[in-house]
This record gives sequence, structure tokens and C-alpha cells, in this order.
Amino acid sequence: MGNAEKGLELRISLDGIAPPIWRSIRVPESIELAELHRVIQLAFGWEDRHLHQFTAGIDPDTQRILSDEETSREIGVESETGVKLTAVLETVAGSTGTDATSAAAAAGRPATLAYEYDFGDSWDHTVALTGRCLIQPGQITCSGGERRGPVEDSGGISGYTHLSEVLADPRHPEYEDLADWYAGAASMPGTLDAESFDPEAFDIDAVNARLARFALLRSAGPPTETELAAVVRPIHWLLQRAGTDGLELTAAGYLKPAVVRAAVSELGWQERCYGTINREDQAIPVLALRENCVRWKLLRKTKGRLVLTPAARKMADDDAALWAHVAERLALPGSNAADLVHRVVVGWLLEGTMPEWNVIAAVLADILNNSMFRMPGGAPVEELDAMGLYRDLRWSLGCLDIREPEEKFGKQGPLTLAGIKFLLDVRQRRSRE
Repeated sequence: MGNAEKGLELRISLDGIAPPIWRSIRVPESIELAELHRVIQLAFGWEDRHLHQFTAGIDPDTQRILSDEETSREIGVESETGVKLTAVLETVAGSTGTDATSAAAAAGRPATLAYEYDFGDSWDHTVALTGRCLIQPGQITCSGGERRGPVEDSGGISGYTHLSEVLADPRHPEYEDLADWYAGAASMPGTLDAESFDPEAFDIDAVNARLARFALLRSAGPPTETELAAVVRPIHWLLQRAGTDGLELTAAGYLKPAVVRAAVSELGWQERCYGTINREDQAIPVLALRENCVRWKLLRKTKGRLVLTPAARKMADDDAALWAHVAERLALPGSNAADLVHRVVVGWLLEGTMPEWNVIAAVLADILNNSMFRMPGGAPVEELDAMGLYRDLRWSLGCLDIREPEEKFGKQGPLTLAGIKFLLDVRQRRSRE
């Protein structure tokens, strides 16, 4: 294993539940607590809907309690951001002058860390450092486990145990009510079915697929100059086309047919358009590109022309500056509802969990309503309103080359590595606010 790196062997188990629910996980020695939080979520099938915290040590004078930035500010604990797991385990080792593994071995027990998820249901996990190993660079894998993770919002150990017992018996008087509740408990409608519910099931291949995706995101690294240029290529093209004199618009305020045709041809957007492609209404990606460049204050309309803003004149030849400018605006879209939709959808894209097209509006409407968003007058958020927020984001992202080319009209290609890095940057900029 010439390219191997040092790794940690962890056994993560849910406390107080029988039969046991546990996972054996191998992670890089460099893993941080925020990353371990995601590993636990993915390994147990949690949906990251609730608050969480890590607790290391039992001595009040040295005990460390850590959580994400927002939660740490809200409840007054230490932030987990940038903190390595090994550094926290030193708290467990105490003042022995040795590392956590050796200290725990001398005491006849593994070094442990507590992880609590969902302060209402209070799902307590024990993270035990059981050994060290060598792994392929950046690799995160599950080597064993038992039973599926509990159902989100099922009421803690007692609630989940009761749910499991009822769903195992279709003749139970509560079966219909809990079967209906279970069918609606997933963040994605239609993915849970009481008839197929099996509390003993454990799909290690599915867990490893999720962990492999996360490992890819974790090791993506900063964008190269080539990747910066690739992502902002459509914006750069339009700014260069406008140049110092700007672009003459039609009487209705659209780009001229020749510019529309050139954009589709030179940006390779033929499979994203239809018809003769002489107008923006036949080339929606070009329409979205123009409108978003105006929204992002890179272009403005004046005297029948589309001209560069002062900010754009400074960035027109600077791909890194254009990347940062657009990433910042997508990270901070300007309204709380749009902010939530952006956060959710960016997470779906990065983790490969995007719902089917026909349920996206319903899922987002549920998320917005459950987060207490309401329409003017107090009415709940409708699917049409949620779809409007999603469509705005989709067309904004369509102004960037973050995907492989479409194979056919309406069929989006997978994210490129440059696209993954861009979305990671968007998420990181949001988390810093």
C-alpha cells in the first residue's frame, strides 16, 4: 500500500436499544468532527434534519462539548468547525502523556466520544476508537454493522420500538395510522412503504455508496485554473461578447437573434434548446444567462443596450473573481425561503440524492412548511410556489458549466468535478455567514 494513509477504526453504536444497532467504520486519521457528523448521518441513514453535538470526556474541568457553527452560537458550546477527531480524543486520554488509543488500552477499554442527534428524540451514539489502520487516500468505508437505522422523528428508542412492533403486525389496531405516518415520514415522498419495512435490514453496499460519495466531496480540493475557467465559461462568453460597447437589444429588451444563435452554438447548448433558436424564448438557457448576469450585477440595460457594470469590467478577464462573485450570490440569495431551498438543493446535488422531478415541488413545499414558512396572510406554501424557488435556482445553475453535456433535450448530465467544487464553495460560503 505505497500510497496508503493512516486511518482510524471506529465502532459507532446507538445507546440503549436492543437488539443493537451499530456500524464499523474506517476513516482517515485527519478527519474532522464536522466530517464525522456527516459520516454518522450517512452510515445510519439519518437525514440531518435536527441539531447534534459531540461530547468528549467526563471530567467537568476538561470536558468538551462541540457542535456546528449555528448550534454552537445558539446553545453556547464550542464549535466543531476545523476540530480534528484525534484532537478531541486527547480529552479522553486526559493527562496521561500518551495518545487516546494507548491510554484507553492501558485502562482496558477503547477511547470513546459521545454523539447526540436530535435533542428531542435524543439519539445517543457512542463512537469508540477501536484501532488504527492503513487506508487508501481519502477512503471512508463501512466494514460491518447490524440493523437499519431508526426512523427519523419516531420518538426516540421507545417510539421507534413501538413503531417497529406495530408495523410488523398488520392486524394491530394502530397499524393503519402508523403505516400512514411512516409513509409520510421520509424527506422524499413515496420512498417509505410500511409493507417493506424491516428493522433488521442492513444494506452495507448502500452505506458504502453514500460514504464513497462523501469521501469524493471531502477530497475534492480547491479548483484549478482550468476548473475555474470551465465553470464560468458561459458568463465569461457573454461579458466578452458585450465588450466595451455593449450589445444592442431588441425593442422588447431581448438579445438579438444573431447573438442567441452564437451563444447556443459556441456554448454547446443545442441539446438544451428547441425550434429554430432565433429568439430567447426558444433558447431558455440564453434567456436565463442574460437575466442572471443582470441580477448578479454583471450587466445592466441602458439606452437599449446591454452593457458591463463597473464590477464586471474589473472581473471580465478574471475567472477566479467571477467564480467567487457568482458563488457568493448563490450562497446568499436574498430571502430566507430561497436560502433554505438553495441549502437543500445544493445538498441534494452534492450527495446525489436529488428526488425525481415529479416530487421535487412536494418535497420542498413540505420542507418550507415544516420550517414555519407561510405565504402572505398565513396560508401554507403551495407546491407551485416551492417549484418557483427551485426553478430560479436551477436556471441560475444552468448559467454555469457544472455538468457534463446533455445527452438529449431535457436530460441533465452528471456534475463535473469542477461543478462539485463550485457547489462545495457555495455551501462553505453560506456556512460562514
